[in-house]
Amino acid sequence: MKVSVIVPMYNVEQYLEECLQSLEAQTLQDMEVLIVNDGSTDHSPEIAQKFVSEHPDRFVLLHKPNGGLSDARNYGVRYAKGEYIAFLDSDDFVEPELYEKLLNKIEEGYDVVVTDIEYWYTEVSRRFVMKGLTDWPVADLQKRAMLSPMFAWNKLYRADFFTEKGMAYPLNTWYEDIPVTTMIFAQTSRIGYLPECLIHYRQREGSIMQNNDSPRLVEIFGIMELLRKNFAENGYADKFRNELEYLHVEHLRLYGMFRFIRSNHWSEYYESSQKVMKTYYPDWKKNPYIKYLNTKNRVFLQFYNKITAFLFNKVIGG
Repeated sequence: MKVSVIVPMYNVEQYLEECLQSLEAQTLQDMEVLIVNDGSTDHSPEIAQKFVSEHPDRFVLLHKPNGGLSDARNYGVRYAKGEYIAFLDSDDFVEPELYEKLLNKIEEGYDVVVTDIEYWYTEVSRRFVMKGLTDWPVADLQKRAMLSPMFAWNKLYRADFFTEKGMAYPLNTWYEDIPVTTMIFAQTSRIGYLPECLIHYRQREGSIMQNNDSPRLVEIFGIMELLRKNFAENGYADKFRNELEYLHVEHLRLYGMFRFIRSNHWSEYYESSQKVMKTYYPDWKKNPYIKYLNTKNRVFLQFYNKITAFLFNKVIGG
């Protein structure tokens, strides 16, 4: 078996069929799809079983008690037979040639391959493509990868990252992709890039990443602490210091702050971000990657503080 695609599933009956149809249509024949039912209470299991019954050579349905996205991914890894592993969220969908093209690329001699992403909205005019590998002029490929989207599901990995090296997604937290993706990039320079957009990342109301006023936003602080701990314990903290600092800037001072602003817990999150940056990265405004951001984001990073917060919060928070 060449490729195992792991699809965590929890109460997505409205979108699941489109996701599984896109996997049924894959041009790659030597692949399996492991659907992990994470304790769904809607009709998702029945929809999944239909695909298993019709295509038992491709689809496998696994059942487990609800434990969250990370737990479902980790569970699926235990049953994966492929030389390579991919993940796909059950409300997203892919083009027919995706996994064949990813496999062809990784077999050129890479350990992981990344590809581009379409942010898919119902309104066509709102859709846009995010590059899977940043085009910032960074010569070191590992460092360039660490400055790119951390999503688990726009990548194809050598299975042994998970089956032998013990990679596992942290449980009971949001932002679970960050510590795993960064550690994989830290461990290999054999990173391939497929510059095509064959994955459609559905943007929908009610999804985790659309919830800007959840108290669970605070979990980013635990994830960044885990990131620092992992890199220190594995001897990568010095080599990737600028990249780790930038990730903190991005998730605590920039895009993360845009989400904090929309939360009723804004003041608490702001003070926590100030404390982290002051403790670990007091000179973060000198980070070498900030210059590659657009003017709007650079201005925000330079001038956003307790004094200017009212104005920025009004503009960004709406």
